[in-house]
Amino acid sequence: MKNKILVIGSINIDLVVYAQRHPIPGETILGDRFNTFPGGKGANQAIAAARLGGNVQMVGRLGKDTFGQALLDNLRKNQVDSQSVFQVDEPTGTALITVDAKGQNTIIVVPGANATLTKADIDQLKETIRDTKVLVLQLEIPLDVVIHAINIAYEFSTTILLNPAPAAHIPIETLRKVTYIIPNESELALLSGKETNSFVDCRQAANQLFALGCKQIILTRGEHGAYYLSPDHQIFAPPFKVAVVDTTAAGDAFIGEFAVALAEDMDLHTALLRASAAGALAVTKAGAQTSLPLKSEVEAFLKKHKQEVKSF
Repeated sequence: MKNKILVIGSINIDLVVYAQRHPIPGETILGDRFNTFPGGKGANQAIAAARLGGNVQMVGRLGKDTFGQALLDNLRKNQVDSQSVFQVDEPTGTALITVDAKGQNTIIVVPGANATLTKADIDQLKETIRDTKVLVLQLEIPLDVVIHAINIAYEFSTTILLNPAPAAHIPIETLRKVTYIIPNESELALLSGKETNSFVDCRQAANQLFALGCKQIILTRGEHGAYYLSPDHQIFAPPFKVAVVDTTAAGDAFIGEFAVALAEDMDLHTALLRASAAGALAVTKAGAQTSLPLKSEVEAFLKKHKQEVKSF
């Protein structure tokens, strides 16, 4: 099925502590509560896209442990094709997350089984990548695997979405092959070597990447909205005003909806609007995958909340 979305990425268990504020180095503070959630940027984006109506296949690695089996079961429960998700002799990837009273988070990721994914594994998926409409990648798996997948997808003219998170230096020859680079401000700063303290800064940082041959950037700025940027065009999607509970996976919800919109041949204005709505809904609930909205929820939200996406 040509409208398939293929997500190659991480699958983690999220161990989440809620506290009034983040501790400073060397400090111990009391937390309010603790929860365990399924997570990992790859799995988050795969499940987000599936809940939003996408035909999604996931590629990843899990441990042969209790967490690994639970995460595999969760992918299947959310209608994600997991035939390319295997359990290996390494611990399941883990994310240690602290969420403060304002819903802002800090995250430490231990890759575990995610680090065992190899270029040889990607070679086994060449036909799958060829038959995929949208390929979604992040950076919680080995960078050489990400680069290899991009090279293969580029040969087949597959639409490539790269979420460069966690932020890392990526070869410019790889970035040139990506259809849409989807960073936040700090990730854009690392990729470009420029400051991103304001939108003017962000535009200059994007121009730096365009001068090096990059094509299109979808910049997510949280409460400041989202932008489509190209060398000669930009589109602004204003933020939706919602009560923030937990910002974990908001970006993953955004990317999941954007991937679905592209797979369904929606125009960029509609894709940005729907992605922004999905991201807004995600921050109103706790956890990563537990906060990801359904397609029906996005539809209902957009009926109640009107935003005008503008080109300028």
